[in-house]
Amino acid sequence: MLSRATVNFRLPDDKGLLETMGIYQAGLQHCIDVAWDKRIRNNVKLHPFVYRHLRESGLPAQLSVACIKQACGMIKRAKSKPVVSNRSMRFNPPRSFSYKRGVLSLSTIAGRKKFNVPFPHYASEYSDWEINESLVWIDRYDRIFFGMCLSKDIPVDIRSAQHKRILGIDVGIKHLAVTSDGKFYGSVVPKMVRHRRLVSALQSKGTKSAKRHLKRLSGRWTRFIRSENHRISREIVDSLKEGNIVSMEDLNGIRSDKGRRFNRMLHSWAFRQLQNFVEYKALRAGCPIVYVAPSYTSKSCRRCGEIGTRNQGFFKCGNCGYSCNSDLNAAFNIKLRVKPLALALGLDVNEPIVATDDASFRVSEHCESPDVSYKPTPFMGG
Repeated sequence: MLSRATVNFRLPDDKGLLETMGIYQAGLQHCIDVAWDKRIRNNVKLHPFVYRHLRESGLPAQLSVACIKQACGMIKRAKSKPVVSNRSMRFNPPRSFSYKRGVLSLSTIAGRKKFNVPFPHYASEYSDWEINESLVWIDRYDRIFFGMCLSKDIPVDIRSAQHKRILGIDVGIKHLAVTSDGKFYGSVVPKMVRHRRLVSALQSKGTKSAKRHLKRLSGRWTRFIRSENHRISREIVDSLKEGNIVSMEDLNGIRSDKGRRFNRMLHSWAFRQLQNFVEYKALRAGCPIVYVAPSYTSKSCRRCGEIGTRNQGFFKCGNCGYSCNSDLNAAFNIKLRVKPLALALGLDVNEPIVATDDASFRVSEHCESPDVSYKPTPFMGG
């Protein structure tokens, strides 16, 4: 599977590069206007209508092509006509930029500009990765960065070996992540509520001091979310071995109708970002990823498959009497939904649900077992 990474380089202020970006942004808006008016969404079809204008404005040929492609990409995702606000510019290797021996060469309206930017030490593992389409961008402090996008095809095949373990992962609000081996990763609800109250209070106050405080807070929550997601995903992946299967819910298009307060909390945390971090770290560790349907994962009994009741974060099955923390029950079900696929591929997945005594102790704190004479039936949910 294809794994991607981005390495950012800080570039010095350069007049030619800034002028090129200004022309590029104006050309990007022109392409958007033409594509919107003519209802064109394909960059090949848009090309004859805007290319001459871009070239006459001074943009090099490859930057003109990148500008057209970027405009069509923005149009496809938009419900109303986009207005260019972020300061960024696309480059395609090897024609509009190249990077060799610590020297970055960029195409501008004044010809090629070369910058000495050694490859950072923290990204040394990416030094042999393929360089893809990249981006020059300016942040709110007017600093110029070059984001080099890299990719590498990592051979991870779910059928390549007899896998010994499937790990189901449930993401949520009360617990950011719960795994099927009984590990709970902490909640940020108190911090989320405190942050929201502080922002609301400062916004309602409206004084200069409050606005300065809001500016300092700007981006802090996003950075905190990203840091926590990286920490949790690293802990999860470090517990895996090569060949283990990771199962998660497919959360694309997930919505909630449980009220404004719950919706605010739901959309204040980047659950999909956490899944993305787990995904790319697991792939690099040689662990395939499987996404399953999210429906009724926390309400279905992991033992008999019947729909039970969930109250205050706790699940109880009215059919067999099994009870468990609802998030842990969801992690079990996410794991079980992969087993039919694994068995169909001939993989060995007959390991116990709890791998160690330590994990068994943690699970016992959140589960209440039914009658020991009860024999669970296979769960084949999809």
